[in-house]
Amino acid sequence: MITSFDSLYPLSKASRQDLADLCEILWFWRPCSDWIEDRDCEQRLRGVECSCQRAEKLASFFDFYRDVTAFYVPELTGDSVPALEAHRDLLEIIKSIKSNTDKPRLQLTLDYFNGCTEPGSQRLPSSDQNRAFSLAIRVMTMMQCSIDDQSDGLLETGSQPIVWRGDQSFNQFISSAIPRRNQVSFESQNDSPQCIKLPTDSVTASRLKHVAKLRIIATNNLRNHLLLDERNGTISIYHYTSVLKEHLGMTQNEDAHGASKLSTNQQKLTLETLNTLKHVIFPVEPKSQSILRSLVAREEFDPDNCHVDISSCQPVEGESIRYEFWGARLMRLHDEVENPTPRGFLENWLERKSGARYIMLVTISGVLIAILLGILSLAVTIFQAWVSWQQWQHPVT
Repeated sequence: MITSFDSLYPLSKASRQDLADLCEILWFWRPCSDWIEDRDCEQRLRGVECSCQRAEKLASFFDFYRDVTAFYVPELTGDSVPALEAHRDLLEIIKSIKSNTDKPRLQLTLDYFNGCTEPGSQRLPSSDQNRAFSLAIRVMTMMQCSIDDQSDGLLETGSQPIVWRGDQSFNQFISSAIPRRNQVSFESQNDSPQCIKLPTDSVTASRLKHVAKLRIIATNNLRNHLLLDERNGTISIYHYTSVLKEHLGMTQNEDAHGASKLSTNQQKLTLETLNTLKHVIFPVEPKSQSILRSLVAREEFDPDNCHVDISSCQPVEGESIRYEFWGARLMRLHDEVENPTPRGFLENWLERKSGARYIMLVTISGVLIAILLGILSLAVTIFQAWVSWQQWQHPVT
């Protein structure tokens, strides 16, 4: 019988060695040995740039990794064994997925677990195998997924995982998780008639907070980026810019490691997400930057947001940024700023700061006032007629 805490929660503790292995699997670099041993880096003391500086920027991501893996509980029945007994098992699954991005999930799962178990060894529950792959996807993409008939057991409140079907490859799963929709650009960036143009600086953090009265909250689920919750008056922001920059850096350097390239969709999605943070929500203007610093200090936003520089990742000269993945949500935010959802009794009654509704309210008010004045005028006329009739009936002598 399983009784020990380590057996119930085999991934409850992630060492720096595990985090270094994670960096190597995801992005093909490792922090220095001094960082792994939690010592002062000798290279940095000599003023030499070191990989430990990159690791330090990923502190928020490492916290995320610890949180999502700590609560993995094996689904054991009878003589079965857990699919994940240590962090190295999870990292091997991530490595297998990255090496077989065009292989269907079901075949990939069978091939992996058949290859890592010896004949005659204890069986692995299929449900636990699927949960192990879902957890690997959670770490790789920071998106929640599950198979057709199973939850991944790591649901966030109010969040629903995307289904990774058995006949879908990893690349197909990514494309279906965040599909391309409307092409949106901003007036100063694009002249293409195919794009829906929004006014420049129309959905900055400052306008979202002060005009639309929205509260910005952090999310570690990429699919919830820019998601508007009208009922609660919140907008979710995926804030792990350090991770997005590592993905882009890997894309630029991966040929030297012989690794398969990210799909075109993944590259565009990563760059577009960074641009929504750097140029749309938190542009270089005092009010939005002040809000960003407050979010980093109080809401545990990734501190790297304050140091995002993606000038080297911009489209080539003559091209512009088209928001194909997040365009629909940017349009929805623009509509919310222009026509805010009324919140509270007073706003629901007056529906303030809403142009069309305000005009309708004024029109209706004008009509009611005109009717009231008409009724009063009619009453005065009737009264004057009655007075005249009384004077005629009873002349004053």
